[in-house]
Amino acid sequence: MSLRSFNTELGLLLDKVVKVYLDKEKFFVGQLKGVSETQDLILINAKNEKNKDFPKLLIRSTYYNFISVEEEPFPMQALSDRIATIFSKGHVNYIVDQNIISILNGKIIVDENGVRGSGPSADRVKKIYDQFKMDLET
Repeated sequence: MSLRSFNTELGLLLDKVVKVYLDKEKFFVGQLKGVSETQDLILINAKNEKNKDFPKLLIRSTYYNFISVEEEPFPMQALSDRIATIFSKGHVNYIVDQNIISILNGKIIVDENGVRGSGPSADRVKKIYDQFKMDLET
């Protein structure tokens, strides 16, 4: 894996709930808010294995062994495929490294938090997005 691919994958973990293992029995679970060049981590709303709260936590890279994602990532590719069913070929572009969907050359942008854009096409995308989110919850 190239360094660029590694950094892209690491970037996709930002804002996700992760578990950072210090050893087999000690860990922190929290939302990953930052990663330094040396792979130091910043977690917010973290808890340790004893359920003690830490509002903000810096974990040095030399202190942890590995990280796991605790929540399922938002299925952007599946959403992109669903949106592509209503637009002409080539008008829907899933940009993996930014984890966004660009529609109509960036006039409409979709991420896991919602849809940005205006007009009838954006309204159609918003309806698809809302239905997709409801389908995920059932």
